[in-house]
Amino acid sequence: MSESPTAKEFLLNVTGQLLLARALGIVVDLGIADIVADGAKTMEELAAATGCEQDSLYRLLRMLGGHGVFAEDEQGRIALTPRAELLQADHPDSVYEMLALGWQDVQWNTYQALPEAVLTGETAFEIAHGKGFFDYLAERPELNASFDRRMSGVSRAENEQIVKAYEFGNYAPVIDIGGGQGGLLAAIVRRYPGIAAALYEQPQVLTDSADLREAGVLDAVARIAGNFFNDVPPGFGLYVMKRIIHDWEDERAVGILRHCRDAMSGTSRLLVIDAVMKAGNEPDPNKNLDLNIMALTPGRERTKEEFAALFAAAGLRLTRVIPTQRPSTLSLVEGERAG
Repeated sequence: MSESPTAKEFLLNVTGQLLLARALGIVVDLGIADIVADGAKTMEELAAATGCEQDSLYRLLRMLGGHGVFAEDEQGRIALTPRAELLQADHPDSVYEMLALGWQDVQWNTYQALPEAVLTGETAFEIAHGKGFFDYLAERPELNASFDRRMSGVSRAENEQIVKAYEFGNYAPVIDIGGGQGGLLAAIVRRYPGIAAALYEQPQVLTDSADLREAGVLDAVARIAGNFFNDVPPGFGLYVMKRIIHDWEDERAVGILRHCRDAMSGTSRLLVIDAVMKAGNEPDPNKNLDLNIMALTPGRERTKEEFAALFAAAGLRLTRVIPTQRPSTLSLVEGERAG
């Protein structure tokens, strides 16, 4: 039996997504959204501002207009749309860093290695680039800074939903393990003024703590230098890890969790904040994220059952899974010592 037209159209439309992503990357690198932020511009003005050939630029913008990104008015001027606004570099919900061509090139080279990764079980990024994702970033300060900005933008929206989903004040003092620049802790401290909180990070990361400083809560958070692969500080009521466990294969993930378990008391709680995939064939954007994680790192996204198995292997018991609201796709996986 032949495939239905709807199924065929779906499969063929997928092939066009690369072209759409590339078109978005071009207008991001050209800064088109920022150029028209103060009002619609003619094609002559846009061509002059960007150095582009006018007709080619128009055809690019016309294509994007068909997807609701930019709009042409009756005078032939190009204006922002709600979708195009998010391409501005300084928009609070900007996706500028995610779509920039530099990142697209890194991702595309990585995805080209996916066939070999599927055959061998190796990480596509290491096949394509000869080293791990984080080592690669460490050697490229501009790209690393772009990645930090990209993740900070995503994290701000997530953190707002995370602090609404859980009563962090019930288990103080709180420590964020591998908490980066302190964005989540800043959100927690703002919501729970006076809460005892600490950031556990590598020494070179702690020297900045930009999110804590920008939120005006730097002095309200203790900063402890260390490495979660070696140990985790004892004496806290709530141990939080956001987007840490998904970066690692099961063996290393269990090792990190075991360090947390060893530091916890009988009344402490562990909160792993990660995507929790739906089992089976149910549609879930986190399944796309899992394939991306497979391409970039040795890690993986996990189902509730897989988290429960990880926790058990580390001497922990999974107590509940708390979803967050959109735009966050993360869940809060809570655990306690098993004995």
